[in-house]
Amino acid sequence: MQVLVTGASGFVGQRLCRQLAAKSYDHTVIERDVLDAECYPATYDCMIHLAGRAHVMHETEENIYQAYAAVNIDYTLKVAELARRLKIKRFVFLSSIKVNGEASSKPFTETDTPAPLDAYGQTKLEAEIALKEFCTAHQIELVIIRPPLIYGPGVKANFRQLIKLCFLSLPLPFASVPNKRSFISLDNLADFIMLCSWHPKAADQTFLISDGEDVSTATLIKTIRQANNQKALLIPMPVWFLTLLFKLIGKSSMALRLIGTLQVDISKAKALLGWQPKISFHEGIVRSLKE
Repeated sequence: MQVLVTGASGFVGQRLCRQLAAKSYDHTVIERDVLDAECYPATYDCMIHLAGRAHVMHETEENIYQAYAAVNIDYTLKVAELARRLKIKRFVFLSSIKVNGEASSKPFTETDTPAPLDAYGQTKLEAEIALKEFCTAHQIELVIIRPPLIYGPGVKANFRQLIKLCFLSLPLPFASVPNKRSFISLDNLADFIMLCSWHPKAADQTFLISDGEDVSTATLIKTIRQANNQKALLIPMPVWFLTLLFKLIGKSSMALRLIGTLQVDISKAKALLGWQPKISFHEGIVRSLKE
């Protein structure tokens, strides 16, 4: 099977390309500005589009949206046009659970009404809508994948900061936080992307995906510290007090991630494609710390 991959140098792309090579997929990396069909003379079965913009710093509100849109919408449609010119049958698009929202009262499903709360989630949603129209018009099978927070070796941003915090021998005040959050390891995500690149029943479907083990912040901290041969060192503190504390220091968004609940229902991926996570959440954390 021959596939084209965008975003191959990124966090997800590097792991996916290693797994593609290990499974003997013939894959070609698309350089960001090389979208001329003549540069890709082979016959390809699938386009896997991972490239996107996830973080914009020090921008005005208007510029933030435009910065996201330029990559997440405009560039995505340019890649789709390349797929059309190359007569590629299937387009796999890595979206985000942020399309659904930032918190869930019950696990999100594929049929829930989208409710993005920031420019990143909004532009991912708009990209999904535009891709559906484009792929339908040109008879390209579209597969949309919305993962929650992705972790693994080389993880950055908030998850990396949490790991660094856990490595310190300091008590952390999350013992009484009853939240549940879904995560997905790089290995499980790469495996699912590969499955979606060829499975007949994946055509024209949207999937929510995770490790299948929703954990509290306390369990997450315990798992990281146990994997690093440390004691849990968790102390109880009222959720209302933590929420207020984060608000006072201007970190309300961080409070949402550490105290709030965000779960996804992966039953569709299991039932329709027969997929099961290849590694457990615990093993994913161990691999993250070792590598």
